[in-house]
Amino acid sequence: MYQETLKKGESIGNILFESEKLLRAYNLASESHKGQLRKSGEPYFNHCVEVLKILHDEWGIKEEKYLITALLHDTVEDTGITLNQIKDVFGSEVAELVEGVTKLDGGSDKDTLSKVLDKSYVNPGVAVIKLADRLHNMRTLGYMKPEKQIAKSTETLDVYTRLAESLGMWQVKRELEDLCFQYLDPENYKQTKQQIDSDQRNDSLFISFVNSKLEQSLRENGYSGKVESRKNGYWALKEKQRKLSMQGKCSPESFFEINDVVSFRVRLPSVDDCCKFLALIHESEGNVVDFDRFDEFVGANKRVNGYQAIQTTINFPQGPVEIALVTDEMEEFNNWGVVSLINHGETDLKDFVLKLVFTPSGSLRFMRKEATGVDFAALINPRVLAEATGIRVNGNKKALSTVIPNASTVEVVVGKPRRAPVDNLEYYCLPETRKILEEQRRLQKRDVLIEKGKEIMETFLAPRGILDISDLGDIVNPILYNFGCQGCDDLHFMVGNQSIKIDELTSEFDRVNITKSGLKLSTLRLAGTDHPGILIDVVRRISEMGTNIVHINQKNIDDLFNLRIIVKDLTLEQEDILRVCLKNDPRFDTSIVV
Repeated sequence: MYQETLKKGESIGNILFESEKLLRAYNLASESHKGQLRKSGEPYFNHCVEVLKILHDEWGIKEEKYLITALLHDTVEDTGITLNQIKDVFGSEVAELVEGVTKLDGGSDKDTLSKVLDKSYVNPGVAVIKLADRLHNMRTLGYMKPEKQIAKSTETLDVYTRLAESLGMWQVKRELEDLCFQYLDPENYKQTKQQIDSDQRNDSLFISFVNSKLEQSLRENGYSGKVESRKNGYWALKEKQRKLSMQGKCSPESFFEINDVVSFRVRLPSVDDCCKFLALIHESEGNVVDFDRFDEFVGANKRVNGYQAIQTTINFPQGPVEIALVTDEMEEFNNWGVVSLINHGETDLKDFVLKLVFTPSGSLRFMRKEATGVDFAALINPRVLAEATGIRVNGNKKALSTVIPNASTVEVVVGKPRRAPVDNLEYYCLPETRKILEEQRRLQKRDVLIEKGKEIMETFLAPRGILDISDLGDIVNPILYNFGCQGCDDLHFMVGNQSIKIDELTSEFDRVNITKSGLKLSTLRLAGTDHPGILIDVVRRISEMGTNIVHINQKNIDDLFNLRIIVKDLTLEQEDILRVCLKNDPRFDTSIVV
């Protein structure tokens, strides 16, 4: 509990109240919130002071207008204080900041926010104060009812972590994510925390070893620099694990393949020093450098939110570890984004001005001023972006390339499922969205080559009694291994792009005896309009021939079916009988027996 009134020269935390305006703001807020309590039972004014301390003590903000706003940010909404009174006492800048935070305090009240923010964008300073406010609320969420905890955590994850990222405030983003994780999925959080905390790369001995190794290299080569280690957030790592496991690049049960469980930051005086020291690392580490994970986010190639670093990965026995080379200026911005600009007295923050966009359900999203419908679709979900055909802005149909008006409600219109959008949208979006589109286009091209490879291989496989190599099960693994493929689609892709020739396939398949005589398999492919009892009839007919069905693959889309049945020990005569029977059955539009 904080003092109700302060005198000039007194301190709270690291904040010395020497300024008359700051002192007056403290005493005014204390008096205005008197008698108001939080869910924890403590005075509401404590929250205002805690937001002040987050800005000043944790984020290093000393500019007075932000500190005064932190103390007064809830007075207009929750007390009898007016904006005109604040303007008269503290000036127009403070009044504008308080007004901005007050407007955002409308939460999910879409109608109210749409009216008050129709023409005014979100001031970056307002966003910073709002993040401090939300951070303290999340830190004290344990006093709320479970349903409120879930609602606040969901909103924070959907809105405020993205806001922190758009402002480059990665430290804040990580803490908010982990706080949300604890409430949204407590069991998963505990398990993830246990796994990551016990990871060998988080062991103090390993961190000390890598730190000292890099420091020694700095000294021996005459560089003035310092080394820091940074642990990633639990939510961020779990999300990365989930995405990589979907791509087959990581086990869903392990974090071993992830390279930033812990990362090391080498601070050097200049970008030139970073490049030269990188060369030394690569030279000294030799074949344990993972060049597939090398990134250079510097200069024109910096990330859209301003992040800059040169990053490489070393494959230690304990697991891969990212090493980033940065200047002090880069790293300060990498951690704190717009806050670092404020702390350096930067007044031009136009690159961080944001607009508000609402989903049809009323959920709030912060976006860059120039964001289009393409960016909004990507923000909702990359899958939505792939299938998007347009948007509705306040109910009116618009092209995806439309720049979204501030404080509008936007709905994405989607078409049929597909890997990437039909239209060329790369010119009508922000750089981060363009990267998503480029990846979708790459996967789309890969899909085309996979299908081409399947067609080529089907012709090659038919004389061997099969139509799809996936029907072979583990038998095909030696071939996949010899061609360096992770799965059947990799082999199809390499055949489709002609990296593997049919002559090579023939040699490999013959070598492991994947032949008609070796397998003694036959395949039936049937397609048509679905009718009751089709599969039972076909299975009965095969069973009457005294043979054994080893595998059935069935796919139904709407009222159409596609059936593949693999049978062992059919004679050539029996195959001919089946061909005739199936061809004469009107239920089948397609019938193939090989």
